[in-house]
Amino acid sequence: MKNVSLYIDLAFCFIFLPLMIFIFPVERWWGTYPLFFSVFIGWLYVTYFVYKYFIVPNLFHGRKQRFYALAAMAFSLLITFLLSSYEISSPFYHLRQQQLESVSYPIWGVRQNQQAVWLHYIVVVTFCFAVGMLTEAYRQRLAREEVEYERNKAELALYKAQINPHFLFNTLNTIYGLLITHSDKTEATLERFINLTKYMYNNANHEFISLAEEVEYIGQYIELQKLRLNEFADVRFTYEVENEAMPVPPMMLITFVENAFKYGISSNESCFIHICLNQQDDTICFEVKNSVFDRNIGNSKRMGIENCCRRLSLLYPDRHRLDFGRNGDNTFHVRLELKSPNEC
Repeated sequence: MKNVSLYIDLAFCFIFLPLMIFIFPVERWWGTYPLFFSVFIGWLYVTYFVYKYFIVPNLFHGRKQRFYALAAMAFSLLITFLLSSYEISSPFYHLRQQQLESVSYPIWGVRQNQQAVWLHYIVVVTFCFAVGMLTEAYRQRLAREEVEYERNKAELALYKAQINPHFLFNTLNTIYGLLITHSDKTEATLERFINLTKYMYNNANHEFISLAEEVEYIGQYIELQKLRLNEFADVRFTYEVENEAMPVPPMMLITFVENAFKYGISSNESCFIHICLNQQDDTICFEVKNSVFDRNIGNSKRMGIENCCRRLSLLYPDRHRLDFGRNGDNTFHVRLELKSPNEC
């Protein structure tokens, strides 16, 4: 932005204003009033920089700054008025006119001189207002985007912080159940729990991780959950990945897997959880189907899915599609499609 502003200043000083002087030939004043001509041209340059860097920016700030800007604008109008009436009020104007009667330079009338001064002033001020307002609009847009980015960043951090306890509570409940039953699977469960906790700790501050890491995490989580299941449960996880380095948000896909294990498992009835992940080109398709038991739902709120929906709307506002809901009375289905953020 600084370079653009510099280029605009250079274009005004060396192209726009000289061209305007040439089109409206006030250079004729050089032969009759060289001092006035120099002062007038200098005043146009001063007007440009005062308006562009002081008056226009301060018009968008507080009351005090706006007052200073209006005062400077009034002062510039006064100076321009004095310049436009210089030849009229000069005590040597008629004497000067008599001395230059034999000179071939054309002498403009008083009205023409006034019009030329005000015309140049108005053109310069209009140019300054156009450039200044565009600059201010761009600055405000950047400020809004920065505020929005920081707000989204803080919100994502909050959601991520909410997911970690959600996962811990579910896993600790599993370990607790194995401990009270004195299961021989407790040791393996603790080992997997430690590995998953390391994953969470290592990726806590990462906005994206590789798809391969997320797939491995989901696989370990499923294996951990299987340790507490019996023969009634049919759990499957299949995946096909072309690009293992494709970035995905950590702890995103696992939300739907946790939801399936929370509401789709029964210890005395047939149940199933089928998870499928497919990645091709820049698209990820993730599907989870599971049985549903109303006794497991009760008054429980699906905080994990609501959390995930909000994260998706922040990270993939126009590059995701999420459909979920019950199919019939005893099946819950989730389908998520993601487009790689690298393609945004």
